[in-house]
Amino acid sequence: MAHTTPHPRRGRRVLIRLGASLLVVTLLVLLAIWQLGPRYGLYLVPPSPAAYADDALQKMNQGYYAQGPAWEAARAKAVRDTRDASSYADTLPALREAVAVAGGKHSTLFPEGESLSSVDKDRPLPTVKPSGAITTITVPKVSADDQGFQQRYAKTLTDGIAGADAATTCGWIVDARHNHGGDMRPMLAGLSPLLADGKIAGFVTRTGGTTDVAVAGGTIRVGGADAMSAESRPKSTKPVAVLQGPDNGSSGEVVVLAFKGAPGARSFGAPTAGYSSANQTVRLYDGTQMLLTTALDTDRHGKTYGGPIAPDQVAPVDTAHEAAQTWLQQRCR
Repeated sequence: MAHTTPHPRRGRRVLIRLGASLLVVTLLVLLAIWQLGPRYGLYLVPPSPAAYADDALQKMNQGYYAQGPAWEAARAKAVRDTRDASSYADTLPALREAVAVAGGKHSTLFPEGESLSSVDKDRPLPTVKPSGAITTITVPKVSADDQGFQQRYAKTLTDGIAGADAATTCGWIVDARHNHGGDMRPMLAGLSPLLADGKIAGFVTRTGGTTDVAVAGGTIRVGGADAMSAESRPKSTKPVAVLQGPDNGSSGEVVVLAFKGAPGARSFGAPTAGYSSANQTVRLYDGTQMLLTTALDTDRHGKTYGGPIAPDQVAPVDTAHEAAQTWLQQRCR
């Protein structure tokens, strides 16, 4: 059988064509990264401070309030104030002003290396304290993002509620007066024995898109997906009094809304801090984290908030506990 040997010149031409094709593909990829990469945090070279600011402002366009004359004016001012910046840090004051317009007062910037959990290191656990026929549940903030701590937080609540219910509790006081917020999931999972299955709250975007927060046993579902689970406990049908006030904000306000309009529930105290909205965390090129409000809170009936939540019964914050006890004692008779 005869054998043929490839011509050397033909092989070289094939290699040249392959090399040229790879070069074209590489150039196209680099061009795409150059033009579109900044939208996704990809850069061929570090952006200038002005380009860094422009990227942050582009991301702010997703903010709940990033539309209309106020935002256009704030954006234009931020552009002017960052054109001559000599570093990324120099742009942050102008960007903080802009994000407060795009996302409202619940939006802010954390410099590289900082976050909510790093700035706020306190890790208070909830308490469940029976006193006679009424059990008071204190629900503090959850700023720690440690999953082990969050599960411990939720378990402290579910175990305490189960034990108190067995001790002939006839009414509950849920004290959220000093809950500044953080992660709502362990709070709601821990309180799940007091919340009937189904929708308890939600979020709505500026375009009308909605996301439900629901309870299923001991599981908290956000948008239909399981967000966190605690041990499923029997559901209590006993009345719940919720304490609230101006020191009660962000995810702590979701705790208030979880009981808003629920059968056998009533809130006492003063309007909340007015951070009843949902944030997304957006990372900028240098690691700075931008918390940007993209939706407002809703209650189980779909009512939209976004500002202070009024109590069902106004009472001085310091004596709201007594007002709640009086209401519960009347229902326990």
